[in-house]
Amino acid sequence: MKTTYERVSRLRSRGVATLPAEIASKGGQLLSRNEMKFSGSIVRFGTFEVDLESRELRKHGLHVRLEEKPFQILELLLEQAGRVVTRRALREKLWPDTHVGYDQNLNTAVNKLRELLGDSAQSSRFIETLPRLGYRFIAPVANPAGSSSLVAKKMLAVLPFENLGGDPDQEYFADGLTEEMISHLGQLDPRRLGVIARTSAIQYKNTRKSITEIAADLKVSYILEGSVRCEGNGTRITAQLIEVADQTHLWSASYDRDLRDILSVQADVARQVGRALSLELLADGASKSPVFAPAAHEAYLRGRFYFGQRTEEALKKAVSSFETALSIEPNCARSYSGIADCCCLLSWFGALTPKIAGQKAAVAATRAVEIDASLGESHASLALVRFWYDWNWEAAEEEFLRAIELNPSYTSAYQWYAAYLNTQGRFEEAQAAQQSARELDPFSLILNMNVADPLFFSRQYDLAVRQLVALLEHEPRFFPALFQLGRVYVQMEMYAEAIAAFEQALQFSRQQEALPALAHAYALAGRTPEARVILEEMTNDKTGRYVASPMVARVYLGLGEYETALDWLEKGIEERSYWMVFLKSDPVYDPIRSHPRFGDLLKLAGLASS
Repeated sequence: MKTTYERVSRLRSRGVATLPAEIASKGGQLLSRNEMKFSGSIVRFGTFEVDLESRELRKHGLHVRLEEKPFQILELLLEQAGRVVTRRALREKLWPDTHVGYDQNLNTAVNKLRELLGDSAQSSRFIETLPRLGYRFIAPVANPAGSSSLVAKKMLAVLPFENLGGDPDQEYFADGLTEEMISHLGQLDPRRLGVIARTSAIQYKNTRKSITEIAADLKVSYILEGSVRCEGNGTRITAQLIEVADQTHLWSASYDRDLRDILSVQADVARQVGRALSLELLADGASKSPVFAPAAHEAYLRGRFYFGQRTEEALKKAVSSFETALSIEPNCARSYSGIADCCCLLSWFGALTPKIAGQKAAVAATRAVEIDASLGESHASLALVRFWYDWNWEAAEEEFLRAIELNPSYTSAYQWYAAYLNTQGRFEEAQAAQQSARELDPFSLILNMNVADPLFFSRQYDLAVRQLVALLEHEPRFFPALFQLGRVYVQMEMYAEAIAAFEQALQFSRQQEALPALAHAYALAGRTPEARVILEEMTNDKTGRYVASPMVARVYLGLGEYETALDWLEKGIEERSYWMVFLKSDPVYDPIRSHPRFGDLLKLAGLASS
């Protein structure tokens, strides 16, 4: 049986789009799959032609009778060619009120469609089945009625709202309002409107750059700017939408509202922007914004403010703020989602053990989805739990795809999904998902660093080095990139360069992963005593912090003590260590990949090739 990667490669060689976050090339520019839109009513694939207006299927010009449900399935698959359409999405679209017998109805409709197309699940030419997940249209699709089947998105940036009150303690409110506006606008019409992420937009806080310069930096055509002034329980918010080309103010408004009414203001601004850009309005559910107590909303915004700082201390403050919000408003899905994300990152920092972090994150993420299943962020949080801690690969992918479907402007969903794809050996798909994230957040250092990940895992070390060195030329103190660069150098057997990179990473930040990575490099370079000093420090840690067993195993790998390394990897399985998700892809394990015990570890993690 072919592996997933072999199947993807085979489809790629036939020119087939296969990526759940697919990108298509047009004129040298990359357009995300969500930008695909048929410019006419006729769509062709193979010997078939579909008229979307008359709702007819033709083969060699002759009409083929196709019932309504199979036709609707074909239409949805063609609209998202190359992308996984989940069974859940098909149910919600085609059988929204059916709860009994849905699976049989869907299977029957798909089988009828396949029969008329001369296709089969065993040897797919058109419709690929992803067991228990959904379907994907894998054949090339032509749209001859127009010059192109791709229509570029309008791109918009929300500049940081200005805090007119002047109180530094209110900065969190202005920053939080900016982030929430980005979230609301991202739900308008993701096929035609892309919204730049907060990480890139926040760089223009208090900037002296002109609108034209900012638009050129971010490659956007529209900018939303505004201000906020908080006084007591009231607030005044102003916002204006500017078309960059001629500096036209397409829309502007001011709101004097009670703090508990902020969410309805955000939804109203999103609707007005949609009208000004002639886009579809927010879905009905999104327009019915919940009314939260001002204190709960303020606590939630403080949580987002601290979460954005990505330090251990700030993450702990973020959890406290989200918990405060929930003590006032128990049904705030975004606060639960925030707690889940914080717990995951605190485990990465070593502040929580994986089991404790995973349990807390799972409870919070599940509750977030229960409260609001339409929130993409909640599904992304649950996907991360399924990925990092449960190792339920199928469920993780379904949740990632659901998150992206609900909020295609949520950068973290693409970022985490790309990491997931790397662990599965699906490197081309990971590159595509990463590209989608970078389009939304072009200035993010983490995202630009992550471009090297699929190159590293696919053993394209020269290209990975080129990407990381280019990033470090601009940000030489960015220690995560130094850590990644060291890992690449180790695989290239450039141990002196690797050691220098790891030592710099430790100089700029006491990054817990850099220390065992340095010991690993020391060992490979023959500096055994130095490696053993670090190993002793790690295995006899008295601080009470979590030390990941796979990182200890890494040092023993460098020392050539493979059986002991495998012992520590077995402990990593017991711990549910985040680092175990990379067991299949990380080249650091190549020296023991053929060992029978390593094969057993892959099976325990659910990563063994079928």
